[in-house]
Amino acid sequence: LSWEDPLEKEMVQKAVNTAQGLFQRWTELLQDPSTATREEIDWTTNELRNNLRKWDLEDLDETINILF
Repeated sequence: LSWEDPLEKEMVQKAVNTAQGLFQRWTELLQDPSTATREEIDWTTNELRNNLRKWDLEDLDETINILF
């Protein structure tokens, strides 16, 4: 990952924005679960988890590439 590359920087910013949006909606749902269906709560929770897992795997892959 090169921070000088505008395309990579844009991809990272998009991923951060997505995670922030999911987290914001997830916290809203937890504060007032009556505003959503069980399906929306489950979907938002799963999307947030998957988004963060993807970051973890990408970080691990990048670390391995640096070491080897």
